[in-house]
Amino acid sequence: MAQIKAGLAIIEALRAEGVEYIFGVVGSTTNSIVTELYGRNDIRLLDTRHEEGAAFMAYGYARASRKPAVCLTTSGPATINLATGIALAYKGRAPVLAIGGDVDRNYLDRDGAQAFDLVNIFKPITYMSRQAYTTERIPELIHDAFRHAMSGKRGPVFIDIPRDLMDDKTLDDKLLHRSSAYRAIEGRIQGDREAVRRAAELLSQAQRPVLLAGGGVVDGDATTEAVALAELLDMALVPAYGHNDAVPNSHRLYIGIPGNRGAPEAMEALHRADVILALGSRLNQHSTHWNHSVINPQTRIIQVDIDAQEVGRNYPVAVGIVGDAKAVAQQLLEALGATKREKPAWRAEIEALAKKRKARLHEEQSLAGEPMMPQRVYPELRKALPRDCMVTIDAGVAPGLTYDRLSFELPGTFFNYAGHGGLGMGFCVGLGTKVGRPDRPAVSIQGDGGFLYTSQELNTAVRHRIPLVSLVLNNSCHGAEKAQQKRNFGERYVGVDLVNPRFDRLAEVYGARGFYVTRPDEIADAVTAALAIDGPSVIEIPVAEHFPLAAKAPGGKGGH
Repeated sequence: MAQIKAGLAIIEALRAEGVEYIFGVVGSTTNSIVTELYGRNDIRLLDTRHEEGAAFMAYGYARASRKPAVCLTTSGPATINLATGIALAYKGRAPVLAIGGDVDRNYLDRDGAQAFDLVNIFKPITYMSRQAYTTERIPELIHDAFRHAMSGKRGPVFIDIPRDLMDDKTLDDKLLHRSSAYRAIEGRIQGDREAVRRAAELLSQAQRPVLLAGGGVVDGDATTEAVALAELLDMALVPAYGHNDAVPNSHRLYIGIPGNRGAPEAMEALHRADVILALGSRLNQHSTHWNHSVINPQTRIIQVDIDAQEVGRNYPVAVGIVGDAKAVAQQLLEALGATKREKPAWRAEIEALAKKRKARLHEEQSLAGEPMMPQRVYPELRKALPRDCMVTIDAGVAPGLTYDRLSFELPGTFFNYAGHGGLGMGFCVGLGTKVGRPDRPAVSIQGDGGFLYTSQELNTAVRHRIPLVSLVLNNSCHGAEKAQQKRNFGERYVGVDLVNPRFDRLAEVYGARGFYVTRPDEIADAVTAALAIDGPSVIEIPVAEHFPLAAKAPGGKGGH
């Protein structure tokens, strides 16, 4: 039996979970941990310039690599700065472990310097939020945190470790020799057999079926099964809002995504459907508007989700199935058999809707003006982006045009704000995706407002040589808010017009490469050149102010 330093024990416990990177900012309460990384190559600190950037990067890493991520910060405001990124992980179902190095326990409950109730601050935005009470139980707490983060519906967790449990403390090294079997689950969670049988029967009888592919299809590696179901039953393929990469967008049954920044043709297909298979979908607000303007009240819904609380939460369902999207899809394929149910009339409608969308987008290529309209950026991007390129978009009007205008063929290539909506996440999440999947090219798209929220992380990208290509669509305003002030407040513009630096030059000051593009025909060449650079780059594209109308739902109501 040997003794091991508490800080080293934390590092070894993380390494036992397969952790390779810790995203964070150093501080006095965590020096007992980070100094144990000195000289190691198997696990290292990827230090950022702000704690929010660390949490955003951890989210991108977790989503891209499909592995748990860790962010580590010091006490008080440093840990609180993680909250925005951890809230994104909560909305986006990403397994992120946040570790807060807290003040000495003697300072707690006495209004000590940097002493806050961190556990309760993080409880609403995590699956588990707990504090360590003894040094000996810290490894157990870390194991438990990973179990919560990785089981079933994945998500973030928070553990608080007071400084006095780490500094000059040791523990028995036998406490580290635990197998990961405590959270190993053999196989996938299958759906109830009777529910699957009833769902298969309903799908067999459907004349206008739609497969709404949600985040569970991506998380559960169920793309192949989703496509097989669609082809077997002539189902329209419609990814849920924010999950464009759930199914290949080039498929003949693909129409587009619903939502106020999506395709009205996709909402029309959902409205016409007599049966919707919501596979791994929460039937979220952006996809459905939570009313019957998109989903017809006569439509029968089969909802599959790994979280029982989501089934039937927003719409009454004809059949509800709790289970893993891939496992349930395989059960449905088995129950349906190999006989193809062709529906020529519905397939013709699907093809007509898809053709209508393509024609609408093709018309945008004739948009003229200087600076260019933001819609002109996307057809040029499509020419340059590799098939396996990971694309992260920030919140905002111009980046939001991505939803209906870029194509995705592989799961795990599209990352967004996941219903969180916080500006500034795009750049940092993009950096995290590239760290998580260094074998794939990575691009982030953001507006000028969002980019300046976290642009200090250009320094992080340069120091750690992270080759992310960042497109800044600069319309010199907060576009969504200016549109509201124009439409609803008599063009009384307050706080929405921005004065910006040249973003390409800002990148060069930090040591990155900068590109400045003013014409559509320059975009593809700039992106291709930037992707070839072994380091970060920024492409600034001045665009016109643009106030796109929300896509109107078939039932007569626009988006939110």
